[in-house]
Amino acid sequence: MPILVLPVLSGILAWASFPTMNRGYLAWAALLPLILYMIRVKTAGRAFLGGWVAGTFQFLGLLYWVPQVLSHYGGLPVYGAWGLFVLLAAALGCFPAAACALTRHCMNRGGSRFLFVFPPAWVALEYLRGLIPFGGFPWLLFGYSQTDFPPLVQIADLIGVYGVSFLIVWINVVLAWFLFSGEQRWRRSAPLALGGLLLAASLIYGTAALNRWNQIQPQHRVALLQSNLTIDDPQEMLSRKYRQGYLEMADRLPSKDVDLLVLPESPSPLFYHQDGDYRETMKGLARRFPLGLIFNNVRFRDMAGAPVYFNSAFFLDGNGKELGIYDKMHLVPFGEYIPWPKIFFFSETISRDVGNFHPGEDHLTVPLAGRPANVLICFEAIFPDLSRAFVRKGSELIINLTNDAWYGDTSAPYQHLAMARWRAVESRRYLLRAANSGISAIIAPSGKIEVETGLLREDAAVGGFSFLRGMTFYVRYGWIFPILCVVISLLVLFRSRMGKAKPAEIHQ
Repeated sequence: MPILVLPVLSGILAWASFPTMNRGYLAWAALLPLILYMIRVKTAGRAFLGGWVAGTFQFLGLLYWVPQVLSHYGGLPVYGAWGLFVLLAAALGCFPAAACALTRHCMNRGGSRFLFVFPPAWVALEYLRGLIPFGGFPWLLFGYSQTDFPPLVQIADLIGVYGVSFLIVWINVVLAWFLFSGEQRWRRSAPLALGGLLLAASLIYGTAALNRWNQIQPQHRVALLQSNLTIDDPQEMLSRKYRQGYLEMADRLPSKDVDLLVLPESPSPLFYHQDGDYRETMKGLARRFPLGLIFNNVRFRDMAGAPVYFNSAFFLDGNGKELGIYDKMHLVPFGEYIPWPKIFFFSETISRDVGNFHPGEDHLTVPLAGRPANVLICFEAIFPDLSRAFVRKGSELIINLTNDAWYGDTSAPYQHLAMARWRAVESRRYLLRAANSGISAIIAPSGKIEVETGLLREDAAVGGFSFLRGMTFYVRYGWIFPILCVVISLLVLFRSRMGKAKPAEIHQ
């Protein structure tokens, strides 16, 4: 069996393609060692092992911040936090492993040309990772490696981040086919030429899209307050910061030039519906801005005689009137609730104010001066289909309230921001991202960061935005491409099973 250094190398190259290494160009050849390994092995089982090693190494590098979150905020002992981290990376590694196993199996049954099932199989497994387990964890899909290359990102309004993932994997495959295939030269070159045409078409489309969307003139101004609150503060100090800190920050704003004020998701020592003084403070703050105030708070209601808690976003208009409340729909497993509590009985959530939150059920849009807007709370911004659903309901502005203080000074806040930027491109909406500890940002429909703050400091992002109408192809039909990849993978698998096993003709 070939040594596993090849998939290890792919895992390292893939890790380096993402924040904060930001070497996105490496992604275009990162999978070559893994593909070479997959070509050289004889069985689907060994291909699965290689894909698993590559994926596990990649996620060990990308998610190194997980143990400190689980131990510091979740109350787990250090060895338990590291154990769960390794299990998480190993579980995520199973998705690229499955793509490798399916491809090798098809090659064994149908010949070397079935190597080309790898790109759709890869995307199909990325799509599956966004669904399972526990509602999915589509953190840093392969396409996100190109976040800092705007011309390529623009095709996301057609086929989403999954389309960029497909293009990158296709280029890796056709390079491997050109280098290692035993076919005639023109047969080896044709897929590479097709890849070049796809890439060129994507760049031409992206350049034109950038020219269009970067010309939008903002019609309103917003202030995103970054308070840098920490749950480690004593309760009394945290309550004072929560009540007075935002007022003091707002006092320093040029209120006449700001239409909308947005406060981030942050630790909640005060409850809007139960604390009258705090409620009046927030209403008074909203009255200072024509479009009012959007802020995060915990709310609860009785269900079957017991209190049920929600992580919510509150909308107040310029008169301090409550316009609507959005309850977070996609909760963080082990952060806001414990999945499968009978199995994970030893775990605690990292949220100390509430043990378990209840998920919301409505893709709520709220009119700001008659223009509908929606909120994504925390890591809801990494789920493309969730964002699509809000825009399909008419949202003309996306607001992301998040608290990345859990991650400290790690790569996680940068990774989180990188993924959120794609939601603006997919829907061609402004995205206003208020982060408790940073990075807060105003993101244009092109994915360009117009204004951003630093990390782990009190700050404010002030800039322009507009409400935008219209639906992109992705918003209308964004489910088609990943589902098509699933169907293609299954059809090719079925087709390969129909014939007798054939030896692979690729040189080894």
